[in-house]
Amino acid sequence: MLTEHDFASQKRRADVVARRLADRHTPLIRNAWYVAAKGDEITRRLMARTLLGVSVLLYRTEAGEPVALHNRCCHRSFPLSEGKLEGDTVVCRYHGLRYDAMGSCIAIPSQSQSPGKIGVRRYITMERGPLVWIWMGDPALSESTPLPHPEWLGHPDWDIEIGYVNVKGSYVHLHENLLDLSHLSFLHETTFGTPEYAAAPIETKIEGDDIQVWRHVPCVLPPLYAKPLGWEGMRAIRHSGSQFVSPGLHVNSGVFENLDLPKEQQSPPPMVKVAQIITPECQDRVHYYYAFCRNFVRGNPEVGAFMIKGFTAAFNEDVYALEKISDMHAQEDASQFYEIDIAADRAGLQMRRHLKTLADRETAEVSGVAPHFGKVPGAE
Repeated sequence: MLTEHDFASQKRRADVVARRLADRHTPLIRNAWYVAAKGDEITRRLMARTLLGVSVLLYRTEAGEPVALHNRCCHRSFPLSEGKLEGDTVVCRYHGLRYDAMGSCIAIPSQSQSPGKIGVRRYITMERGPLVWIWMGDPALSESTPLPHPEWLGHPDWDIEIGYVNVKGSYVHLHENLLDLSHLSFLHETTFGTPEYAAAPIETKIEGDDIQVWRHVPCVLPPLYAKPLGWEGMRAIRHSGSQFVSPGLHVNSGVFENLDLPKEQQSPPPMVKVAQIITPECQDRVHYYYAFCRNFVRGNPEVGAFMIKGFTAAFNEDVYALEKISDMHAQEDASQFYEIDIAADRAGLQMRRHLKTLADRETAEVSGVAPHFGKVPGAE
């Protein structure tokens, strides 16, 4: 049985590591591309969505271009989403101030003179495939930061299904969940996990901010994959990868190799890719889209419905776990508990260190204080 001395020693080690890692209290990173919404969610109807703790107004111009404005009238903070759209002009319902698509206030009904240079912030948006991305940080940095939209997302060679859930929890914990898939054998044992997954050797690849984890798992594929492929009961190798791409995007990949069928019957090899689209709503809530793409049994809506139903069930299990963790953090005094890292956490620790570095850098740019970037033990 552990003694109080053992617990104290563990806590000291955990505290040293934790200071260098992003957690649920780390300031949200603004100098990054995030998904504001699916393209078909943004219409000529004014829509409000909270992103990075800011209420954002989303709509389309008459020409079809997406617009994102701060959803807060510059006069008395009335939400512009409660107003109306006249042409490309947003009219505040409170005092009638009128805003163009650039966020400039162009008219104030209660005064005859020009309103001058007042208005609300307009955020940069880019529409790619089925998604509308938004930049909420320093506008000068947006052009030098590549849009992380995957080229296969929306490509005609891939069938796509998209789901959404609002998660009560930290986006840091969601990224960590997606990098360490050893939980598939337990949390997802009835959806797309298999018993062999947790113990399979882990290949971790870390090159700068590109963080990947791969496993090659001999198994009988779960029904979610085996049924559409017609591989039920057959031996296979599940090549499974997880990649941290950016604060707003994570990609999971699966390549399936049938050991009971000739190679020529598996060309091209069946693959799935899942864009895990992660946009913090605020410090403790996340807009979570999952875009599931496959290159097999394409053009079959029944297969698409079957697979997105299965993925939704599995991802709801992740949501269940993250919300239970969030509840524990809320219920107990953080100073009385600490978390221990294990071998499977190597990639997750590096990801959290990277997020902490980005957050510290942004904080330093605002405050003028140079950040200190430490090294995470065990994350080399």
